[in-house]
Amino acid sequence: MTSSTITEENDPYRELQEHLDQLPIPYQTTNSGVEINILKRIFTPEEARIASKLRFSWSDLENLDSIYKKVQELGYSKDELEQTLDAIAAKGGVMVYEDNAGNKCYGNAMLIFGMFEFQVNKLTKEFVKDVITYMKEGWVNEVNKVPIPQMRVIPIGVTVDQQTAIFTYDDVKKIIDEAEGPFMITNCICRQAQDVLDRPCKNTDRREVCMAWGKGAEMYSKAGWGRTISKEEAIDILTKNEKEGMILQVGNAQHPEFICSCCSCCDPSLSFLKSLPAPATFIQSNYFATNDQELCTGCGTCADRCQMAAITVVDDKAAFNKNRCIGCGNCVATCPSDAVRLVKKDWETIPPQTMQELYDTILKEKSRVRAKEMKRKEKKALKNASA
Repeated sequence: MTSSTITEENDPYRELQEHLDQLPIPYQTTNSGVEINILKRIFTPEEARIASKLRFSWSDLENLDSIYKKVQELGYSKDELEQTLDAIAAKGGVMVYEDNAGNKCYGNAMLIFGMFEFQVNKLTKEFVKDVITYMKEGWVNEVNKVPIPQMRVIPIGVTVDQQTAIFTYDDVKKIIDEAEGPFMITNCICRQAQDVLDRPCKNTDRREVCMAWGKGAEMYSKAGWGRTISKEEAIDILTKNEKEGMILQVGNAQHPEFICSCCSCCDPSLSFLKSLPAPATFIQSNYFATNDQELCTGCGTCADRCQMAAITVVDDKAAFNKNRCIGCGNCVATCPSDAVRLVKKDWETIPPQTMQELYDTILKEKSRVRAKEMKRKEKKALKNASA
């Protein structure tokens, strides 16, 4: 392999940043340059050059032969390329799966979901602080320009008060039952991030709460980032998560491939939502909670359970703020008088069929939004020039 002198015009980290920014989830520049610091914590300069040649696909990664053709000018032999890609994958910089023939395939990982989650069990305080800084410097705003979230909230195992049955893709037990294995359980990266910052979770002492199945589960298990479990174990863990009041978030597809069990004290997206006056506006969920005033005793159990501050007790009765409720169902599960129930919204948000379809949709909308922004900037520049 060959090496080259790094200059401002030939910076492999900037090249990789610009490459990753073209993926469905943005990786834009900042004034501080913290996005480059994050990449330097994962990639060597030569590894960054290789990663810039890969492509992103949730379900169809590139095999080694295909990648080798694109990086030959870098001077790697095929064996050296494989070793380097495996080294990057071990550090959580790229994805690696095996195809049906047993051949290793590789692809870019986005920051979230991707490189950040792949730091499970090896997070450092410096990395966490960089990611938090990056999110505050504009990443959250950039992501939210596209109104199609990567995740959606589904109710915990409770009954929905409506004649029409709960949608299959919103029923956690049906999702698990229909999923093809293998199943994998892993430590929650968000709670580990808070642990390294000495801010442990207020909701649970357990960390092994998030799960996946299929190719992603295989990757995690082979890398030693998680362990294989049975479908029955998955249901048992989800039941424990529900009892501890965790909010279930799945990949935003009808056939998701992972479930995160989250809380507003650790998950940055839920923490951000809680700070807003109307969290329900910014979350994808088909339900909201309400209660039967006659049955309600005003005990406050539901208010204590709610992580979005959507419930208050007024005149010995629980009052629900529909603009703050994200439809997680935690209040329903613990109401001692069975007064609380979930109700379907008047409109139904149907998620894409697969995760690949989700990211294709996000990328298309992102391109449309950016083209519109570019046109607006050009129009403003012309106006200023003529003034």
